[in-house]
Amino acid sequence: MIYGLAIFQDYLFSRFKSTGFYWSDTMLYNTYWLFFIPFIKLAKYAKIRVQPKIKKAKILYAFTSSLVFTVLHISFFCTLFIIGSNLIYEIPHRFSTIFKNAISSQSQITILVYFFLPFVIDYLNRKKNPNNKVMEQKFITVKNGTRITKLDLSKVLVIKTDRPYTAIFSLDQKLLHDESLKKLESLLDPNTFIRVHRSAIINKNHIKEISSRKNGDYDAILTNQHSVRLSRHYRPNWNNLLNH
Repeated sequence: MIYGLAIFQDYLFSRFKSTGFYWSDTMLYNTYWLFFIPFIKLAKYAKIRVQPKIKKAKILYAFTSSLVFTVLHISFFCTLFIIGSNLIYEIPHRFSTIFKNAISSQSQITILVYFFLPFVIDYLNRKKNPNNKVMEQKFITVKNGTRITKLDLSKVLVIKTDRPYTAIFSLDQKLLHDESLKKLESLLDPNTFIRVHRSAIINKNHIKEISSRKNGDYDAILTNQHSVRLSRHYRPNWNNLLNH
């Protein structure tokens, strides 16, 4: 729809300003708007992979991703524009000309779209998934084959990958769960249960001590003396623990 409206706008502009209007040019140039389809999907996938939790990390991620995806969007558009131009015209457009034009006229709205996209995704996920109301959730149902156990979340210390299962360690027992770590993470309160490693989520209320490995990673000692590695790759998730 936006693609069609953009072409119509160019047509009206040419009529009001008495300038030339070329269907091939405007249809080719306005493919810029169609590039939002694959790049928004790519940005959504990247957001799911990174999953920043704290407010500062979310803002930093939104700012960084908006610049990265804007550059990618404009670069891919210009590249395919030049390929199409070489196929259609005897004298094709120059890459530098199209790139400068896209930067000057389209970059602002593109940056805004990709900046606000992570926040829109979070909002839609909260509306779509009622399980995101995790603040009211006090128990979790653990399934392992035909066995179902109701577990008090306040007693859960750490959740780890234990393929093909997920291992849940509580104060007094270890349970194996059929759900993936990623699925469990989406059901838990991110203010309490923090992803600190690609294979571990910890309950910050059970952290007794944090010690540095002097390489960017840390070790968290829990109330049951269990040690969990805090990976620097997930530092945006757990960095605030160092300041408490």
